Amino acid sequence: SSKSERAMQSLEMSSSTPITEDDTDRGTEGESTSTRNAITIDEMLSLHVGENGKAQLRHFLLSSMAWVPAVMLTLMSVFTERTPEWRCTSDDNILCGIGGNVTDICSLGDDDWEWESKSASVVSEWDLVCNDAWKVTFADSMFFVGFFFGAGILGQLADIKGRWVAMYMSLAIAATGAAASAASLGYWQYLIFKLPIGFGCGGIGVASFVLSTEPLGAKWRAFLGIATQYWWASGICFMSGVAAIVTEWRTLTFFFVFLTGTYAIFSSPLVKESPRWLLISGEVEKAHAILTTYAKVNDKTLPPEGLPPLKLPNENIKTASIRELLPFPSLRRRLVAMAFIFFVNSLVYYGLSLNVGSLGGSIYLNNFLSGLVEMPSYAFAQFAVEAMGRQRTLVLLLAIAGSGCLISGFAQGTAKTVVALAGRFGIAASFNMIFLYTTELFPTVVRSAALGFCSLVARVSGIAAPQIIALQMLEPALPFLIFGGFAVAACLMATSLPETKGVITEDTLEGAEAQSASLNGARNFTRLEESAEEEMLCV
Repeated sequence: SSKSERAMQSLEMSSSTPITEDDTDRGTEGESTSTRNAITIDEMLSLHVGENGKAQLRHFLLSSMAWVPAVMLTLMSVFTERTPEWRCTSDDNILCGIGGNVTDICSLGDDDWEWESKSASVVSEWDLVCNDAWKVTFADSMFFVGFFFGAGILGQLADIKGRWVAMYMSLAIAATGAAASAASLGYWQYLIFKLPIGFGCGGIGVASFVLSTEPLGAKWRAFLGIATQYWWASGICFMSGVAAIVTEWRTLTFFFVFLTGTYAIFSSPLVKESPRWLLISGEVEKAHAILTTYAKVNDKTLPPEGLPPLKLPNENIKTASIRELLPFPSLRRRLVAMAFIFFVNSLVYYGLSLNVGSLGGSIYLNNFLSGLVEMPSYAFAQFAVEAMGRQRTLVLLLAIAGSGCLISGFAQGTAKTVVALAGRFGIAASFNMIFLYTTELFPTVVRSAALGFCSLVARVSGIAAPQIIALQMLEPALPFLIFGGFAVAACLMATSLPETKGVITEDTLEGAEAQSASLNGARNFTRLEESAEEEMLCV
């Protein structure tokens, strides 16, 4: 999901080699500043700029707000592809049932019923029911195909061209695709334009997350990285209210495009490029200028000669590929387990999100409550990973998600909605914390590769989720039972993982494997020092 990408590996670039007394600014030889010791960007934040001052907080709020248009464009299909109200128009009382309460639209002839509003959704406008009902979930899968490629390609763009460029380009692509879809003359045009919407949405979350958290000090990056998701949940609540008022799908889509454009126009001049990316890209002076501006806004007293020169990050850190991890049994088991858990989290989260319409009552209220329940789930995840540990928290959350889905498969009415929301609580919190857990399960040299692989698997399950929802045409309870079964299986898989709270992670594959073997499979395969944890946390 947009949600399935948190781009932790990008923040790992902030790690630098230790400073020695002989370290000086390599980029200013011959200048007066060459006599001053160069310092890392984290030391600059800690000593001179501030780790979370007014400047960074404003930047964080503005750049992380991109999650709101991201969620609107990702989940607007909940409303634009809903099955709206219809009525039986036949004079045959037996055919229409008592009071016209016939529930099976497919049992009626084409002339025996009509939509209350033809323009309410794509379903009513193009009659995507009965034999054409598959086209609705197919369009959702097409969105996630675009998302699959967008997260990878635009994620790379964020490293090559910068976080700012990647975020606003992603917003532009997604909004343009959405506007084109709202102007579609028929279903097949609409289907094609789902690809660029997904492609753009796949890049928004990755770039926004990194852009909003990289200017922060190490101890704030993890905490506020998770907090970015409150925008996502707030966006779900907000769009539910908008959709309840704007009930025509084309108008609603154009309105979401308008809001996306408004955000981009007003925020882009105020949001600055990440100084970490500028430093890594060799634009040291620009990075220095932005940090100087931050220090002034944060009311810090600058040295008479200005901020010290910046030390370039260590570019000699060796990394390994996933293939190099495979010969190590314990690491291989962890990779298989986490890849499956990522797959399940994405499958169940997007499955429940897109299937809100199958719950009883108002689709607008149910979607609003789904967003509302995510907020305490994030807070719970933030607290529980420290109080209970990573592994126990993950097992508990997946158990809640699985139970909620399985019970909602059999429940009816309000009870069905309540237990489905409990499942949403569990899977949203689980999805939120597995990124942190994954960074701690693997040694430094393969951490980014392992996280990238797991995220790739998660994007595949996003494509599958709409097709599982389509199975409700055979049996209404089937999607919930499948989602619940997968969540329970992931819960059982999580019980085999080691605990990583308070743990020092090994740097090498051999070290991690040897440590695991020496502990005989004990849960604490590594002991994580606080400083090391802060350095590698990226969500």
